Amino acid sequence: MQEYQAIVRVRHEGLDLAVTDEALDTVTGALVDYGATAQLWPGVSEWTMTVRVPTLWDVAAHAGRAVRTAYFEAGHGVNVVRVDAWNVNEWEQAKGLSE
Repeated sequence: MQEYQAIVRVRHEGLDLAVTDEALDTVTGALVDYGATAQLWPGVSEWTMTVRVPTLWDVAAHAGRAVRTAYFEAGHGVNVVRVDAWNVNEWEQAKGLSE
C-alpha cells in the first residue's frame, strides 16, 4: 500500500456544514481515521485526507466512497464532483529538490 493525499470536493444541496454542528461532528467523526480536514462553503465542501491504497488509480474510489459514506451516516446525500490526489513520498522528494 502507498500513502496518498487526496482532496475530495462534494456538493450537498441545502446543507451548510459550517452552521450545522451535529452533521459536521458526524461527518468529521466518520473521517477521523483519514486525518481529514475540511473547507466548508454553503452547498460545497472540500476534504483533505490521507488514504492508503495500492495505486493512484484507487484513490478517487476509496476517498470518494469514504466521504460519501460519512455524509450518508450523518443523514445527508452528496455528490462527489472532484478528487485530486498525489503520492506523499513523491511529493516530499519533489519538495526537497526545490528547496
